[in-house]
Amino acid sequence: GKKLGYTFNHRNLHNVSLGQGQEVVAEQALDLAAKEGHWVILQNIHLVAKWLSSLEKRLEQLSEGSHRDFRVFLSAEPAPCPESHIIPQGILENSIKITSEAPTGMHANLHKALDNFSQDTLEMCSQEKEFRSILFALCYFHAVVAERRKFGPQGWNRPYPFSTGDLTISVSVLYNYLQASSKVPYDDLRYLVGEIMYGGHITDDWDRRLCKTYLEEFIKPEMLEGELCLAPGFPLPGNMDYNGYHQYIDDALPPESPYLYGLHPNAEIGFLTQRSERLLRTVLELQPRDSSVGQGALGTQEEMVQALLEEMLEKLTEEFSMAELVARVEERTPCAVVALQECERMNALTAEMRRSLAELELGLK
Repeated sequence: GKKLGYTFNHRNLHNVSLGQGQEVVAEQALDLAAKEGHWVILQNIHLVAKWLSSLEKRLEQLSEGSHRDFRVFLSAEPAPCPESHIIPQGILENSIKITSEAPTGMHANLHKALDNFSQDTLEMCSQEKEFRSILFALCYFHAVVAERRKFGPQGWNRPYPFSTGDLTISVSVLYNYLQASSKVPYDDLRYLVGEIMYGGHITDDWDRRLCKTYLEEFIKPEMLEGELCLAPGFPLPGNMDYNGYHQYIDDALPPESPYLYGLHPNAEIGFLTQRSERLLRTVLELQPRDSSVGQGALGTQEEMVQALLEEMLEKLTEEFSMAELVARVEERTPCAVVALQECERMNALTAEMRRSLAELELGLK
């Protein structure tokens, strides 16, 4: 409030969580806030799709003649698909939009995990070296299990809601154990973290085994001897301060790859394919859908498609003559067999392209 030049107390703030008939409460809060110059927070507006058109009109009315300090904040969860985009365009156009997205990639996830702590956290335990080493290993473990979801079934058989709360409570357990014992209870820590804190979310036996295996690799006596690598080319850092750990991540963490998660590089194929499809789908969504465009503009678009279509047909190669190619093969070596198979696939692709382009041309006509 102070940064915006406006100080308020709890009486100046109206927080309404929408759903279950709270629309009337929200409208009363808006009217009072507009008159008195209060702030209104309307949470979960995605739950009241039918009321959003009324909200749009109400906000338009309140935009004139209201108190100068009146503000409205709206929150909503992201829509699972384009068909679920229900927030009216008028609200979106007149708003300052802020999105909170989960970090992507090991680099961002590891920084984010470490951001849950501070220099004071690192200094609070009497067994400083052990506490810092295991805390960093837990941060890496949290980053792995959180980001591993992007690999689909190759990451986890089922998606699990791992959160920063799992990490912070695990560090609290670590602190309590180290304060109570002079020896590091590796087995107890692995059990509590893998079976209870994170394992409490896991319902699949193979996923539980995976979680347990990660902890067996990351939390073991070798970590205090400087012999533990969290990933190929990424050793567990020694005793550093808080900023030193962040700098170490920037300097030493290898480029993003499935190796950082203990996976084969091929595990990335499905994830990259899915991301490409999502990108292309978003690009298509951004295309203008204004029905008021004149006939001339539509004609221009059709002409553009026709030109591209003709260009593609010109570049389209003739299909391979399989009988001729087979006759030319003297010895069916593995390489020759693969080449023939690829020619057959290429023929199928070329035929489908020619068919679909001809169909498109008929559609344009």
